[in-house]
Amino acid sequence: MTSEGASQAIDQAVIDEMFGGCMPKQEIQAQAFLKEHPEYDGRGTVVAIFDTGVDPGAAGLQTTTDGRPKIIDVVDCTGSGDVDTSKVVKADADGCVTGILGNKLRLNPEWVSPSGEWRVGAKAAYELFPGGLKQRLQKERKKQWAEKQRAAVADAVAAVVSQARQAKAGPGLQPAEELKKQKEEVEARVKLLSELDEKYEDLGPMIDCVVWNDGQRWLAALDTSDMYEQGSGKNLLADFTPMTNYRAERQWGTFSAEDACNFALNIYSEGDILSIVVDAGSHGTHVAGITAAHHPEDPALSGIAPGAQIVSCKIGDTRLGSMETMVGLTRALITVLENKCQLVNMSYGEATSTPNAGRFVGLAEELVYKHGVVFVSSAGNAGPALSTVGAPGGTSSAILGIGAYVSPALASAGHSIRGELAEGQQYTWSSRGPSPDGHLGVCVSAPGGAIAPVPQWTRQKRQLMNGTSMSSPCACGGLALLISALKAEGQAATPARIRRAVENTALPVAEGSSDSALTYGRGLLQVDAAYRYLRRSAELDVPADLRLEVSVRRSDSAASKRGIYLRDPEDARHPLTFSVDVSPRLHEEADIKSDRLEVEHKLSLKCSAHWVKVPAVLLLHHNGRGFELELDPTCLPEGLHYTEVQAFDATAEWRGPLFRLPITVIRPLDLDAAPGSSGGSGAVVRADASVDFGVLRFQPGDETRRFVAVPAGATWAELKLRAGELDVPTAYMLRATALLPHTRYSSTEWRSHNQFSSHQEYATSFRVTGATTLELTLAQHWSSLGGSALSAELAFHGVQATPEKALLIDGAGAAAKVQVLASLRREKVQPRAKLDTLHIPLRPAEAELAPLGTPRDTLWEGRVIHRLLLTYKLSLTEGGQVTPTLPMLNRYVYDGELEAQMFMLFDGNKRQLAVGDIYPEAVQLKKGECVIRVMLRHDDAALLEKLKGMPMVVERKLESAVQVPVYTSNADSIKGSNAVSRERPLCKGERAAFFLGPVPEDKLPKDATPGRLLVGSLTLGLTSNSGGNGNGGPACPAAQQLTYLVAPKKPEPASNGSEGSADGEEKKSVEVRLAEALRDAHVKLLKELSCDSEEERQAYSELQAQLLASHPTHLPLLLERLQRAQKAANASAGTAAGEAQPTDAAGSAAAGADSAADSAGGSSGTNSAASREAGLQAVVAAADGVIGAIDTIPLAIYQAQKCPEEGPGAAKRKKDMEAQKAALVEALAAKCGALLKLQEAATASTAAPPPAADAPATAEAGDDAAAEPVAPAPAPASVPADTSTGTGTDAAAAPGAVSAFEVAFRELRCWVDTAADEKYVLLHAKREALAGRLAAAYKVLDKAAAPEDKPASQEVLEFRAGLLQQLGWSHWERQQRRRIATSFPAAYPLF
Repeated sequence: MTSEGASQAIDQAVIDEMFGGCMPKQEIQAQAFLKEHPEYDGRGTVVAIFDTGVDPGAAGLQTTTDGRPKIIDVVDCTGSGDVDTSKVVKADADGCVTGILGNKLRLNPEWVSPSGEWRVGAKAAYELFPGGLKQRLQKERKKQWAEKQRAAVADAVAAVVSQARQAKAGPGLQPAEELKKQKEEVEARVKLLSELDEKYEDLGPMIDCVVWNDGQRWLAALDTSDMYEQGSGKNLLADFTPMTNYRAERQWGTFSAEDACNFALNIYSEGDILSIVVDAGSHGTHVAGITAAHHPEDPALSGIAPGAQIVSCKIGDTRLGSMETMVGLTRALITVLENKCQLVNMSYGEATSTPNAGRFVGLAEELVYKHGVVFVSSAGNAGPALSTVGAPGGTSSAILGIGAYVSPALASAGHSIRGELAEGQQYTWSSRGPSPDGHLGVCVSAPGGAIAPVPQWTRQKRQLMNGTSMSSPCACGGLALLISALKAEGQAATPARIRRAVENTALPVAEGSSDSALTYGRGLLQVDAAYRYLRRSAELDVPADLRLEVSVRRSDSAASKRGIYLRDPEDARHPLTFSVDVSPRLHEEADIKSDRLEVEHKLSLKCSAHWVKVPAVLLLHHNGRGFELELDPTCLPEGLHYTEVQAFDATAEWRGPLFRLPITVIRPLDLDAAPGSSGGSGAVVRADASVDFGVLRFQPGDETRRFVAVPAGATWAELKLRAGELDVPTAYMLRATALLPHTRYSSTEWRSHNQFSSHQEYATSFRVTGATTLELTLAQHWSSLGGSALSAELAFHGVQATPEKALLIDGAGAAAKVQVLASLRREKVQPRAKLDTLHIPLRPAEAELAPLGTPRDTLWEGRVIHRLLLTYKLSLTEGGQVTPTLPMLNRYVYDGELEAQMFMLFDGNKRQLAVGDIYPEAVQLKKGECVIRVMLRHDDAALLEKLKGMPMVVERKLESAVQVPVYTSNADSIKGSNAVSRERPLCKGERAAFFLGPVPEDKLPKDATPGRLLVGSLTLGLTSNSGGNGNGGPACPAAQQLTYLVAPKKPEPASNGSEGSADGEEKKSVEVRLAEALRDAHVKLLKELSCDSEEERQAYSELQAQLLASHPTHLPLLLERLQRAQKAANASAGTAAGEAQPTDAAGSAAAGADSAADSAGGSSGTNSAASREAGLQAVVAAADGVIGAIDTIPLAIYQAQKCPEEGPGAAKRKKDMEAQKAALVEALAAKCGALLKLQEAATASTAAPPPAADAPATAEAGDDAAAEPVAPAPAPASVPADTSTGTGTDAAAAPGAVSAFEVAFRELRCWVDTAADEKYVLLHAKREALAGRLAAAYKVLDKAAAPEDKPASQEVLEFRAGLLQQLGWSHWERQQRRRIATSFPAAYPLF
């Protein structure tokens, strides 16, 4: 080698050393191991990554060190990328298929489907994209949008200027009124553009999907052209290279150059489901890179096991912001076995109520113990307090929980901190053990940060991330090296052997500190030492899968646990004895003679703590043994104490412990001690239930724990901190933690992350539970350099209420009495009670239980997963923030019993409004009808059967909380006077009573119906943080839940006789009443005839003729004829044009004129224009019949009355007049709709080519309805101006004539405000558009497009899209049509 080449090599070595900390390997001996055994670099191992998904195009994730594909399978286990492709279509003669959205999709002529069947579906791109990518694209698309918007505004403003010049230059050419209308329209367009821009919402592009079988395999293609400008010709369906399941051919694609988002495809259920696999975030790719990235060009940045292969199991649901779901986790476990993985890494986790329990934990145990898969997971990022390990990593026996360690090299190269760490340490936020049942929690630790690959859509190759999410894949990569070596050497690589080797060879860190094991676990993973241990112990590890399971039970208790954990004050006050059971566990198929009978171990039991006594030896056989343990905590000083009982092979102690029993004892500071006394930590106890911890000193990463016995009766605590002299602001993590049975630590923990400057003071308060041990943890953040000091004081307060937990107020009963006690000191009390949430209970309207049966939903051993689909109907009389909850299931994640509890919320058009799961979130809803669908899953169908009637509680947040009055006496509560409004003192030991409620009925929300519950809170005490004014401070954090049971409503006042009274009315004779009853019965029968058969049609025709001859002016009969004519016309029009059916009177009339019904004379095939016209003429004739039967003069006089009529018969006259008006308006609306369609049809057949968009047109004459058509508009058909009725449709009417539609419309407006009444605004808008007032037409539909109590109708939205098209605003038209596609799905989406 030349001197220059040697210099370059040296330089590269220096650079590798400088930046080696970016991907830590040396700390866990991986670097040394690979140097000595380069062929054991993970080859032959397959690692499943349970995470957000892995980008198949990411740097370093293409091939292994021996040239094999790096990622062998990519699966979306959550279903968030599923597309319903069950709709089967055929190609037309042009080689096109109709997509699920009604658009034409051209197929590639080279694609072959022997059956001729093509399955279609669609997916919104934003439903696939991760949140970070979606935000970036929205910003970029907004810029492109702004360009189009500026151009449209410029054109609109130019039209205003042009119109003004035209008016100024030639005022005599057009009437002044016409010029005014033109001006109003062009100005309205400018204003409309501005208003539209304020409401801009980027719904994102749609992706069309086509699936087919080519005779050998299922294939799929995507059309992503909607991601580009319309007409660009980019990314059309025919240009897509068909893809099949990723595992089969390892294909992946990119949606577009702009997003750079890669995806894979999988096809399920015989083509009915297409899964588009997109990562839900960059986290999963980063994790996979730490484990197994291979960078041949820069080996220093390669992952721990570059020879390993990866299976991407996406468990983070994109619909939930990448939250894991039990569906995703269960399918991921199935995928592990399908791909024969040896390892699982799961960098996910949650706090749990019950450790080592739940559906997922049980399945994971089967995966590990039955199928020999090594499962590694993050311990959690909730430290530095004790017992903050998360599930499943830190709380499950079958899973190795990994803590996060930061070395000086990682801090320097990875985090680029400004100084140097003196030594390696645990990240401050890394979760600590033990678990609530005494298990150690953290198995081992590994470096918890790295600069590793991220998805291409992030626009960078690599990124720094830190967390136990990073330490877990680091450890997993180390275990992949071990398994690679064991497989290559023919050794057994069982989970039991791997765990024992890792734990017994880990490098201890911070030995001698009481919390070392709880922080680091057994220490820092050491790959090379574990490998040497495995080779040495190979002959002794027989059977290879043998593990020793330990449980311990306190002798005066029945509960078995995995360790001893004495935490509460009472636990450490007496000597205790425990029964310990040790059970050897083998594979369930282990042979009795060769395996089970051979299990016999001579164990030496050891414990270094003088306060623990155990037997010296234990001869252990297959059926297990037990022994007694004695523990005397009374001799221990205040603080944390940890030890273990370790069992060694007496014949080979070098193997290390074969099992360990962790023992954690906490002796809290007792505040009942004499005032002024000091605890072992130097804290000074005060007489007022407070403690002064003095000055606490810190270095980076230092933690100070103080354990205090919370006095009985305490309900909240107040913490005061003061910083010392600081050179720079210093960051601290502050925690106050207590544990309660079957309760998450996060539910009882107060936490804060603060930065202090010199001498800065900080005060806070938090809720506490009496007779528990409170751990106060103060930690200087590891990266906050320099020494520091804090002084700390903690004071307990107590205002106890009886009942202590939840308080129920019965709205139908007396005021609820609450007894209050100041238990610790003099307190200031001011009761404040409020109700802020309404609980709406629901039962399922439908319940469907069925087996899933597909391979991805079938567990090992052929166990089929069943799905229970529950449908709830929700009716809201008031809108607001609404949260659907399943109280039986919510917040139970890994300790939950079911595999799924997802819900989807829909409006009446099946448009999805929200998706929720374990942690349901509030969604803003309008009043109206909604549907909530819930999916539950389990392989036990009998269990699901029991849940078919499971109630749901919908929580509606009240816009304004209901204040519950609080009184000092029952008498005041009865009178409703002298409610408590001021604070009052309570001396220590003093009691007081308060009376809550009742709440006045007029203060309750309208939907608080009898029997429903209103929920809120009651606060009593005031904090001492008064700001120096002598008064009490804010309400204390110790609030009680308050529940109010709504009482029956008061009866309505009796009528005074003027309403509904028949006094004064002429009594009808029996003959008249009989005749009317027969008439009404005949009309009712007429309405019930469906005319489905020839016999019914004949009977209907004859009966209608008879009734009309006998009762020509009977309104119900005439309305029935009108409605039947409309129905016939609508049916024919819908059949011919495939239109959506109208949803209201005006819409029905307008839409019904598209074509005539077959029964009106049309052929059974395509309806001709003549038959459509006949059908519309029938509607007009029927409407005229109703109009003619009503004497409008008396009706107008009655409607004009300013004061309601009173006296005998007033109620009947009011009812009759209201019925006449309703019939008249319905008839006029129907007539207008039919005439409008007739007019449009006539115009379409005779109209000349439309004028240019900026060319003026002739306005109609008349009232405010006349306007200058500024945009293209058809010339109206007309009739003479004095015609009051008729059906004239002459398109070539004389100038100045008024159309028949206009005449009818003006009459309609005499009776109803068509511009304001939601039923008629569409008709009004069509009239505005007919006159060329397109902006006015669009604007008048604002309320109809977003009604308060129901979803918008498709007809309204389609009409608006047409207006935008006529206005030439293609960008707005495209957005409107995108909204239509979203608002009216063909079916409910897949779970």
